[in-house]
Amino acid sequence: MGRSWMGLLLFCVIVIRTDAECHCASQTACAVFPSTPCSHVGDPDRCQAGWFGSYCQKQNIALRRPCIQSTTLNAVGFGADRGVDGTATTFATPSTCTHTETETNPIWAVSLNTSVPGKIQHIRLYLRQGFLDRNQGMEILVDSQMCCKWSSTEHPPAIANVTCRQPMAGTTVTIRIPGSQKILTLCEVQIFVCSDGWFSEDCDKQCHCLSSNDVCDKITGRCSSGCFPGYHGASCQTACPAGSFGINCTSQCGNCLSGVSCHKTTGTCAGGCAAGWMRDDTQLCRQPCQDGFYGTNCASQCGNCFTSDSCDKKNGTCPRGCAPGWVNDGTCLHLAPTEEGFNWGVPVAVVLSVLLIFTVIGATIYIRRLLKQLESTKKTSEEHYVTLDGKTKVPATESIYEHITNATP
Repeated sequence: MGRSWMGLLLFCVIVIRTDAECHCASQTACAVFPSTPCSHVGDPDRCQAGWFGSYCQKQNIALRRPCIQSTTLNAVGFGADRGVDGTATTFATPSTCTHTETETNPIWAVSLNTSVPGKIQHIRLYLRQGFLDRNQGMEILVDSQMCCKWSSTEHPPAIANVTCRQPMAGTTVTIRIPGSQKILTLCEVQIFVCSDGWFSEDCDKQCHCLSSNDVCDKITGRCSSGCFPGYHGASCQTACPAGSFGINCTSQCGNCLSGVSCHKTTGTCAGGCAAGWMRDDTQLCRQPCQDGFYGTNCASQCGNCFTSDSCDKKNGTCPRGCAPGWVNDGTCLHLAPTEEGFNWGVPVAVVLSVLLIFTVIGATIYIRRLLKQLESTKKTSEEHYVTLDGKTKVPATESIYEHITNATP
């Protein structure tokens, strides 16, 4: 069961990495995404068009979207679409910036062309350098909600990174300048949202959701399915503390070689187990060495401890010293020498014990043989006596005795 769960866990890791959305400019970069950035910061063309960030995880959803403006200056190249054409500049070269006529309350708006309103919070403006005071009192709205505004005596910088007061759901972003005799000029408008699997203000934090189908909140990082094994917290960004792993960090691990922390997701030890420990059925370093063994991988042997104590699983030492006749050199594996040299007590005792056993066996065999001989001798004697008695009754002998008797007067 443990191995099956571990295999499923590793499969989930692979699924998340395989399904991660990559917007790097090259297939080579996508092959190692998201464990490795698409390229070094500042390298050209590291992301696909409309994508930004070291992992190309932040999208400009305003790029080439339909847009309008209240009026257009009677000149070539100042249409509303110039604000989302992808040319980020602060200089009004031909066909780079929008431009309204001088009017009351000029506006510019872009439709994000989506049926599901996204949460919008981060916007970047490129304004025309040298005419920034035209933008005093500028307001930015998401649908009808006020995202950000400047006072009538203030204006944004030439490149303005705007953060809405709070994330706002909407499909249209509108920029306007209240008042009469106003001109609105925008060189580029970028509206950023995080790619699936990323969140935070700069979309630089990766989601760690339990389910591979769960897309975390792109503002807070919260996962509806819970956190992926190895992480916990509201945004699933806090790694499990040392000694724990798995879902909600509820499983215990440890005993890794050189004190290294176990893997927060699987609980395994990358470099192997510490001295005195070995892997159990789940490949975790939670099984102590068997009695009589110690050290790294439990490969060293120990024993001969006092009163049959078990040796220390880490270093092989005996807690109360060695048994009589053994050297207390740490492992109690060597016989103790006497003052004259080697301690012959133990081997002599062994030899005497063996001799005693052989003596008893030999004596038993001898006695049994002697008894058999005595029994055989007794039987032979009895047969001999019977034979003699029979001979005394021979008829010829008896006739002689009778003849002598009759001849005597």
